[in-house]
Amino acid sequence: MKELLIAEHEEMGKRVLEWIIDYVRSLDEARLCSEASAGDLEKLFDERLPRDGMSAEEIFERFKRDVAPHSMNIPSPRYFGLFNPTPLAIGVWADVLASTINQNGAVWRNSPSASVIEARVLRWLCEIVGYDEKSFGTMTSGGSEANLVALKCARDRAAEGARDGGLRSSTMRGNLIVYASEQCHYSFDKSVDILGMGRANLRKIETDDSFHIRTDALRREIEKDLRRGDTPVCVAGAAGATSTGVIDPLDELADISEEYNLWFHVDAAYGGALALSEKHREKLRGIERADSVTIDPHKWMFVPFACGAVLVRDGGRVLRDGFDITPEYMNEDRGGHDVEFDLLRYGQLGTRRFNALKIWMALKFLGTRGYASIIERQIELTEYLAARVDEMKDFERAGRVETAVCCFRFLPEKIRGRDVETEDRLQRDLQQRVERSGEAWISTTALKGRRALRVNINSFLTERRHVDDLVELLRRESRKISE
Repeated sequence: MKELLIAEHEEMGKRVLEWIIDYVRSLDEARLCSEASAGDLEKLFDERLPRDGMSAEEIFERFKRDVAPHSMNIPSPRYFGLFNPTPLAIGVWADVLASTINQNGAVWRNSPSASVIEARVLRWLCEIVGYDEKSFGTMTSGGSEANLVALKCARDRAAEGARDGGLRSSTMRGNLIVYASEQCHYSFDKSVDILGMGRANLRKIETDDSFHIRTDALRREIEKDLRRGDTPVCVAGAAGATSTGVIDPLDELADISEEYNLWFHVDAAYGGALALSEKHREKLRGIERADSVTIDPHKWMFVPFACGAVLVRDGGRVLRDGFDITPEYMNEDRGGHDVEFDLLRYGQLGTRRFNALKIWMALKFLGTRGYASIIERQIELTEYLAARVDEMKDFERAGRVETAVCCFRFLPEKIRGRDVETEDRLQRDLQQRVERSGEAWISTTALKGRRALRVNINSFLTERRHVDDLVELLRRESRKISE
């Protein structure tokens, strides 16, 4: 059997490597997305449960013929969509290595080097955001799980006894309230629901004209809830909001949190990587004061999905108070330093893939200076795009550029100022035309109830010529709509 396994790896390795090289070679020219509909694909993959096996070669040919051509070409330099970057080659191959040795990082004795490397990577991430040596964290599937873990820590501090006895057993008054910007990620709605606090008790605070949380409005909401007899729990700031990329005034939010004795969380799933750049690090001033920080290396650190983390300023004890457990099949009377590396004790994950390997390798490959160079160049490209948009008479920018996200609207003079529904439909129409062209991919979002086009420079392969091509594509397709 071992010889068969060796032969399978040898054969598949050659085929897959050849395909990957061809795929990367074609990134600049390939369509961004398939022209097939969901119905077309449903028919394509409408097949019965296999009873007899087939060769790996046949399966791989099916992948090349039917799967890859109908995938979104996210690694393309012309993908300007969500926070989905081109992955570093070393990150891709780290995933291959992690799959090959197939570690389960739940407990140290089952994954010795993997557990220690994961702990080291978490400390590196803590250092990046400005935390001191007592801080720690836990790996997550992404920002949604990281925000959930952080809010659980906040809930447990505000509602003593809730972990074991439920919310009714705690001494808290009224409802538990979480505060976040109206620009906050949808995972906050899910998290307050999962944690038993209720979606109605997530206060989404209005933003200013640049889409930052209004601290005066936040104070008013906190005071109102206190008068009502409720229990404010947590303030969540955004460092790289999904729709706009903007960064809330973190220092001010830290002051308010301290004043009212609230847990301060920063969702820096995207923007946390700014801390790698000396030029842009100041935008995150105050993040080091947060009780917890979400960061997603699978966003602006260019490692493959899925790879997130939540970091806690006061260290692993906070996480272990919330999550520690010893299953009977792991209840060995060993004690000792190695128990500190039983990473299932620090978060929601039990079985945990060796995701830290790709961060460890990527950080060693690029170093903080290499990351800073890419991040700074992407922000410069986004500022260049914004300047090009400002030159187009039928387009209007929405907000300012703070990270690598630029939002704007297509508003030709003949419809400008008419009803919002017409203007919104125009943004969707233009986005769809860009998508159907196959030449680029952008998204739309809602900003203060109005639809806008959203461009994010995701790929380290993107150059100024790709931005120019996008501008010309927008001109061409918008002209067709106006005719």
